[in-house]
Amino acid sequence: MKIFADSSVILAFLAGQDERAYSVIEEIENHRATGFINAIVVDEVIHGYLRLASGLSSKRIRQLLTKRDKKLIELISNDVEPVLGLFITLSIALFPDEIISTIEEYGLMPADSVIALTCKHHGINIIATFDEDFKRVPWLKVVP
Repeated sequence: MKIFADSSVILAFLAGQDERAYSVIEEIENHRATGFINAIVVDEVIHGYLRLASGLSSKRIRQLLTKRDKKLIELISNDVEPVLGLFITLSIALFPDEIISTIEEYGLMPADSVIALTCKHHGINIIATFDEDFKRVPWLKVVP
């Protein structure tokens, strides 16, 4: 079974906030499912986790990363990287008109449109997410 994991599930797992997130990660970790992500999810997970774990603003995180702050780098390499390593990262090669038409047709945010289209292009029809917007996308089954 192929499952695309949205950042909402991965962040909930990292934060220890939801048993359903644990179930999804466990399925992938135990090879009962193959997990997929894309660069959008990587960005959202790293950024979201740094904000969550540090309590800092995006502006302050940017300043500290510019200075190669060891604490933030350790959060990424010790906490986030092992979880993201469970997934296969899919490439994104989409045309702007394709993204825009998906935004218009399904009422998605741009990043969600890219995620939905990544799934479509790679033949993935299951998405693990807590984002209700993906339920409007006919080629995706939303879990958990």
